[in-house]
Amino acid sequence: MIIIDNIDQGSDDWHNCRLGVATASRSADYAQQPNLAPMPEVNIEKVGKFNQCVFNGVEYSDANKANIVTAIRESLPVVYSESRNGYMCELVAEVCTGLNKEQGKFKQTEWGHDNEDLAREYFSFETGLEVETVAFIYADESKRFGISPDGLIKSQRKGLELKCPYDSKVFIEFAVFGKIKPEYIEQCQYSMWVTGYDSWYFASYDPRMKTKQLHYVEILRDEAFMKKYDTAKDQFIKDMDFALNQMAVNYGSQFNTTEI
Repeated sequence: MIIIDNIDQGSDDWHNCRLGVATASRSADYAQQPNLAPMPEVNIEKVGKFNQCVFNGVEYSDANKANIVTAIRESLPVVYSESRNGYMCELVAEVCTGLNKEQGKFKQTEWGHDNEDLAREYFSFETGLEVETVAFIYADESKRFGISPDGLIKSQRKGLELKCPYDSKVFIEFAVFGKIKPEYIEQCQYSMWVTGYDSWYFASYDPRMKTKQLHYVEILRDEAFMKKYDTAKDQFIKDMDFALNQMAVNYGSQFNTTEI
């Protein structure tokens, strides 16, 4: 784990740190598992009790036609979803251009940003925990995967994900019914994968509430998520590097303009 704490989140250097890096907000896209390739047009004939065919020079024979279909599909390259490949191409574009994808400014994101510092202070006061802020964290020296945490409790190997929902209904759904969007769970689990930490607090803050303004839960490290991210890692890097090679660009060149 490499912690960058000498710059501010939102600064030009922070944006540069993130170029081409798979981050927590898109971890679900990054870690999507592939599907088998669709079945090509193959003439499978019934010969006695067996189904038989030849595909790509290989003879297939089985009493169950479905087994032949599965075997042929497994012999072909796997197929990834458009969202996974689209995210990978976004990261490749960032490496090639040195520019972050334009996210745009929306009233929802501005609301969250404006209230984040107060939310962190409120969380620290209510829990008694010392929350440290850092700009960015890389999982390792490859700088392929990283996060911009809302806070770290280093002494306890825990982190913090803060949300300040623009719609108070979202706060109520979490505070009363424990509803958390699946992508937020992914963010917390991915953050634990990057840092190696044991748990991550998920907190929601709404200053418009007249009584309870903060609600939080502690999400424990789930090894099923860790395995999913580990499994996706090598192929994602391989596919990114293939695309970068086609563009005659090397990963890491996007960082050359600044010290990180």
